[in-house]
Amino acid sequence: MKTLLPPNSTKLEKNLTEIGKNTFDLPSIRVVKNIDDVPSEFLPFLAYQKSVDYWDDSWQEQLKREVIKSSRNQHKIKGTTAAIKQALEPFGYEVKLIEWWQAQPNLTPGTFNLELNVIGKSLNQEVYNEINRLVSESKAASRHLANLTVTVNPILTVRNILVHQTAITYTSLPRS
Repeated sequence: MKTLLPPNSTKLEKNLTEIGKNTFDLPSIRVVKNIDDVPSEFLPFLAYQKSVDYWDDSWQEQLKREVIKSSRNQHKIKGTTAAIKQALEPFGYEVKLIEWWQAQPNLTPGTFNLELNVIGKSLNQEVYNEINRLVSESKAASRHLANLTVTVNPILTVRNILVHQTAITYTSLPRS
């Protein structure tokens, strides 16, 4: 047996070394490197370690894993238009962001419009609040959302065929 104990170590120290000799051979230490292999009960701790800004235990497991994986890149681009798009896309939203100078007629400088297509998902107050929260956490502090347009395209399954129904669009009131 290889040991780092000095020759004059006590019987207790030798016994503790013998008991703990396989401690670093545990697979759990290596498993944390691959987020897809981590048991689901450890995901909240991994999210904290990776500095995930917002966590909800009611999310589906695959969404939790995607949010953890994208956390590092999200922090790199935070405050940009790409950050807003990247924050909303894991939830399945199609995102179109229009900066103030791209709109016709031009908007107030420092503002932007956001057009979302919530494909096949329902829109309720909770989803609307979640969208606003994600946008406000991802945008630059100097930028302001002027108008949010959400289009809902309900998907209906008829005998294993996907059918798109008429789209419904909700628009927030522009800020003055």
